[in-house]
Amino acid sequence: MAVPFEIEIAVEEATHATLLKEWGVDRIELCANLAEGGLTPTFGQSLEVVRATELPVYVMLRARAGDFQYSTSEKRQMLADLERLATSGIQGVVFGALNPNKTVDQDFCDSLINRAKKLGLGTTFHRAFDACVNPEKAIEFLINRGVDRILTSGFQPSVQQGMHGIAQTLAQAKGRISIQAGAGVNAAIASELWRTGIRAFHATARYWEQEEQRLGFEGRWMPDEEKIKALRHEVDRCSKT
Repeated sequence: MAVPFEIEIAVEEATHATLLKEWGVDRIELCANLAEGGLTPTFGQSLEVVRATELPVYVMLRARAGDFQYSTSEKRQMLADLERLATSGIQGVVFGALNPNKTVDQDFCDSLINRAKKLGLGTTFHRAFDACVNPEKAIEFLINRGVDRILTSGFQPSVQQGMHGIAQTLAQAKGRISIQAGAGVNAAIASELWRTGIRAFHATARYWEQEEQRLGFEGRWMPDEEKIKALRHEVDRCSKT
């Protein structure tokens, strides 16, 4: 019997969501500005992506690029965005926040988690986890608060470099929370991640569609069907061996 797994793909546009289920994707992470690691999308983006797909859609809650230490104003903004985006039909949110000393900002995360739960939304703690100084305490906090999953690259720029950290995180989690690998996930590394114990995969899997440059606005990112299908095929193979 095949071992259960899930593949999540990050997108920015509704047109990019339409074929993902057919390509073997299980969930969508919707962001604005993936070039900056993903920021909060607009309500319109969220509404259109939800309309475009049957897949569950999780939206990023991140007020700006850069670190994960947010001002009082930015926190209010993210909570307001949560309230508004929840009405678009999404099924979850992706968030993360740290204190100036790089411990998890428990008070603010509590506010986000509690409100998300009241709205019936799932929760993913993003790669702010990789930047915190006390990941062991962070895991226990997130488990105790009922967060669904943690996205991690094993405290390194990519999963390829972070295999040891991923293994440590999985060992502590002991199945109490889903550990999702992200940053450099592709078909070539899927089997190594699987052997480490990963069953949840997050990828961007896109390419730059170049147009003739004249004014500097030409070109756009597009989902890479070949990469997504290859990832699905490899993970599916791993699940059956």
